[in-house]
Amino acid sequence: MMDDDPLTGLDDVPWAQLQHSYGMADDVPGHLRAMQAGVWEGQYPPSAQLANHIVHQGTRSQAAVHTVPFLVRMALDPRLVNRHRFVGLLVAIAIGLDNNYLPNGYDPEEDRANLANLRGEADDWAQWIAEAADDKQRKQREESCAQVLIDAEAVVRSYDAVREALPALAVLLTSDSSELRAETANLMAWFPESAATSIPLLKAFIADEGSPGAAATGLVALGLLGEPATVPFIGRYLDSPIVELRWASAFALTRFGIAGPAVVDVLTQVVARPPEETEMMSFLSGSYSGLSAMALAETSEATTLRAVDAMLVGLADRTGDEGFYDRYYTAHTLFTLVFPGDPAEPPQSFGDLSNVQQRVVRFVADQDEAAWPSGAMDALRRWKVPTRHSDLRVYAGMSRLANRLAAEASWSEWVRR
Repeated sequence: MMDDDPLTGLDDVPWAQLQHSYGMADDVPGHLRAMQAGVWEGQYPPSAQLANHIVHQGTRSQAAVHTVPFLVRMALDPRLVNRHRFVGLLVAIAIGLDNNYLPNGYDPEEDRANLANLRGEADDWAQWIAEAADDKQRKQREESCAQVLIDAEAVVRSYDAVREALPALAVLLTSDSSELRAETANLMAWFPESAATSIPLLKAFIADEGSPGAAATGLVALGLLGEPATVPFIGRYLDSPIVELRWASAFALTRFGIAGPAVVDVLTQVVARPPEETEMMSFLSGSYSGLSAMALAETSEATTLRAVDAMLVGLADRTGDEGFYDRYYTAHTLFTLVFPGDPAEPPQSFGDLSNVQQRVVRFVADQDEAAWPSGAMDALRRWKVPTRHSDLRVYAGMSRLANRLAAEASWSEWVRR
């Protein structure tokens, strides 16, 4: 049992002089104390409220790095509840939103190079500031340059602060909470420089883990670390009787360019019929379907009729709030694949679209004004395809449910073979 208060020294930090997404960070201590107490008012837990302030929409703020020591100590304190949320917040502080880096992992050198480049441009900035038309514009330019540098430094400093805490947090892989074990495996996925230490720990964790979702998280983490020597270990789970482990193996193998029939078959099956979402599989908010679509997008099979029909079947079955993340990420990936970039010559009519494009358009037109990610609608607009529901149905010249039934029949026929 720990005797020390994990928030010792909290009031010694000059929070009122640090920035977060909503201004100065003098409210951060209150959020951290609420997290320690484990009680809150309103819809969102204090960890989510704090995340909204210090890593709003994935943007790491100046204040974020200063919360790391307290979050680490709270994560390690067995007296506290919901410790997986503290580790999840450390993931966000380290990398921002994971969907920006999935399915290919994180390279910290990119952010470090960006910071170095910004610092190297100081002379150019000074000239730009000196060329301001008046004092007001000069001050605006000074503040703008300073903020760019503050933000870039926050990214690198936040990541490095979490990386330094990784050895201490590794013990959580053996905690009594499957959610905490899984979130710790997730955290390890984002630090390739620590792979030599993390990989043996993850292998042992996966081999002993009783929760399918947590073990799957560990396999995905191995894939994201990108060490080729782990491929034989990952591959042994491809024929596991447990769907979560088969899926995680297939997903991780695509990270190494391995996308044979067995891998594609597993991803195609799961994108259509994902296992139940759990907090234990914490990548991409637990979306097996969305991650399967992302992995499929890395293969040569991504735009085949079989893969597209599987994604459509999955989208049709994942409705309402329960399937939000599956629907959001799968749809975004599918539309980007099927309607890529800006066409050299936009189609003049529905008949000018490819077979898979027609299938997707008919499916969307049959969805009773379903909400789609903005990127999905943007893809249709780039291809000069109508986005209003009524116009889309006329454009496709379809009868209700025709395309859903066609996709179901096509995918079911493949499953039977």
